[in-house]
Amino acid sequence: MTNRVRLAIVDDDPDYSAYLRAMLSTRGYDVTAYSTGRAFIDGLDRTPPDVVLLDVQMPGMDGLSTLRATRRAAPDLPVIMLSGQQVPATIVDAVRAGAVDYVVKSDALDASDESALGTVIRSALEQRPATMSGRSSEDRSGFHWGESPSMQAVEMMVERVADSDVPVLITGESGVGKEVVARELHRRSPRHAKTFVKVNCAALPSELLESELFGHERGAFTGAHAVRIGKFEFAHEGTLMLDEIGEMPQGLQAKLLHVLQDNTFTKLGSNRVLSVDVRIVAATNRSMVELVQSGRFREDLYYRLQVIEMHVPPLRERPSEILPLVDYFADKYAARYDRRMPRPSAAMRDALLAYRWPGNIRELENVVKRYVILQDADLVIGELQASDRGRPLSPGAPDRTPSPPETPALPGEPGNGHGEPDLTISLPTLAREASLVAERVAIQQALSVFRWNRRKAARQLGVSYKTLLNKMKECGITNVQDTAPDEP
Repeated sequence: MTNRVRLAIVDDDPDYSAYLRAMLSTRGYDVTAYSTGRAFIDGLDRTPPDVVLLDVQMPGMDGLSTLRATRRAAPDLPVIMLSGQQVPATIVDAVRAGAVDYVVKSDALDASDESALGTVIRSALEQRPATMSGRSSEDRSGFHWGESPSMQAVEMMVERVADSDVPVLITGESGVGKEVVARELHRRSPRHAKTFVKVNCAALPSELLESELFGHERGAFTGAHAVRIGKFEFAHEGTLMLDEIGEMPQGLQAKLLHVLQDNTFTKLGSNRVLSVDVRIVAATNRSMVELVQSGRFREDLYYRLQVIEMHVPPLRERPSEILPLVDYFADKYAARYDRRMPRPSAAMRDALLAYRWPGNIRELENVVKRYVILQDADLVIGELQASDRGRPLSPGAPDRTPSPPETPALPGEPGNGHGEPDLTISLPTLAREASLVAERVAIQQALSVFRWNRRKAARQLGVSYKTLLNKMKECGITNVQDTAPDEP
């Protein structure tokens, strides 16, 4: 079993398909190319991909027909459409039929095009269905909630409002699962057969965010070489999630308010009014009341969005869900990376339960992923304890941090060599030193697993090759044998 993400390219242009396959393969993807839609559908059961790149215009079974067949055979498989510059209407039809995004094909892809394609693929991978609790494996037929009273209250609210079209505002810390709640609202709604589209309002500057939301005409601004279909148009008859809504620039807030009031908008560079039917689900980790009071968010827009408000509690307030989530993520990544999955030891379970999880479920998932890959419970325990030692307690919170294990001192690190820091130095310095210890252990483990292939270790650790080399230098890690090449 491969531990790489599997991509399928369906395109009748052999030169473009070969280029994409070579480019994506060098980026760590396992790529299979098909020249016809029929060949792809016939092979779907034998080699199911994680993401599909599908050309719109193909002879015989064209892109739209292939997309519809894919949706019937694998409803949750993310499909990205590859289009020419002159078929925006066809792309809209494709997205309404279930495609998650599109990429405009150009005669020669440059670095920015390749980067954009990589971003779209990563976004598609993130949009695959997920659960918020480990009570089942990857069961696509239903959604499973945690057992805590607070999460049961969220589920009850989702059930009560899913069949309406009123806007919903989802609040909660980063990583608690706000997007998962938004997707469940969509899944249980009458719009479930249409498109769910997510836009991160904090990820783009104002002018690019406006184009992302509403689209633009060719020549609307410098660099607008083709017509772009905005996410509102994509999400017609479906659901549009506006993540990090509190970060939306004020100029765009007025335009969004107009869309919510009249269900109409205009693209950049156009005078033509377009009508849309979209349900809005907004999400934020900020206090919207404080943003309104400080003048950074329009009060009228806030009340438009906050018809129904749901709060997703942080993981530390629902500790009964931690171990079920650990089991769920362990099963998920053991299958993905073809690893034997030993269950966490009692000491590791205690450390997981004692940790305060500032990054919530997202952080827990990453910790379990490292555990599955490196198979080292002591490493996980050390990371959690080092993170807790470097983080101040919330006011009035009891200190539940387990006693730290003995750890070697870094070169030049103050301390006695037994993990006991010099208490005359500042807390930020202590935190940095603890972080370096944890990073050094993680890097050494990854390098050992991949026999000092630094490129593979970097990919596994989720950092660039250059970042890993800098981290190795910072932590004083050198390869005493230095014989293994850093092949891709």
